[in-house]
Amino acid sequence: MKLKSKSLWRRLLLVIAIILLLGLAIVFFILPAQLEKRYNPVLIQPPYQASDRARELHRRLFVADLHADSLLWSRDLAERGTRGHVDLPRLIEGNVGLQAFTIVTKTPRGLNIESNSDRTDNITLLAIVERWPMRAWGSLKERVLYQTGKLHDLAARSDGRFVLIKTSADLSSYLERRQREPGISAGFLGIEGAHALEGDLGNIDLFFDNGVRMMALTHFFDNDIGGSAHGLQKGGLTEKGKEMIMRMQARHMIVDLAHASPKVIEDALAISTAPLVASHTGVKGTCNNTRNL
Repeated sequence: MKLKSKSLWRRLLLVIAIILLLGLAIVFFILPAQLEKRYNPVLIQPPYQASDRARELHRRLFVADLHADSLLWSRDLAERGTRGHVDLPRLIEGNVGLQAFTIVTKTPRGLNIESNSDRTDNITLLAIVERWPMRAWGSLKERVLYQTGKLHDLAARSDGRFVLIKTSADLSSYLERRQREPGISAGFLGIEGAHALEGDLGNIDLFFDNGVRMMALTHFFDNDIGGSAHGLQKGGLTEKGKEMIMRMQARHMIVDLAHASPKVIEDALAISTAPLVASHTGVKGTCNNTRNL
């Protein structure tokens, strides 16, 4: 009886181990793709129709896009993907000359365009499921560094087909080369929301040293820099926010007003010594909501 009992326990433990392994395989190898399909959907699927005239115009244009969250997801951007919009093969085919890769470090649960707090975070679970380094599970700063590393790696593995732009000289050299070699693309790094600084303006220099050249003041919630268009208070720039703008512009970084509250935009325009951008937005004349300008 004892031998039979031990045998049953071994079989039971084996079954449990197999179930656990299958569960882990689903979590780490299947769930990441499903999460991107859910949270980064493509509403209109290819092929896309365009007239010959439109195609010819597009071919002659230099196309720059200032927003893509592609570094957030678990796929190789050097390979053609079946999810999302952006990877290197599709950038080249789409004649995209310059793509901003904007880093997301935190989003609230129940995300909406009207009112969000900073008390919850969707990215922690995503970081675990996608097997980001453990240091990035709980640190917004480390999430930035992890994602900047992904774009540096893409450039290194691209055989020259993708150029990471860090300076005006990089951009000039790339534009000259692209005249001779149209089958290449380039990108630069940005950050969605200054909460990624973790309260330390010194991290501006750290992020700059890791290739970041644009940063938004806010994202989907208010922070210690100022109010978000989607935050609870939607206030103006704080004193720290004003110092952040001065520090960024001293490093020739682009200050991004996307997602900022109207008061933050007004305050930033009043003190800025360089052009500002709103990297992705709409206009209230066509869609009147808190997100648009």
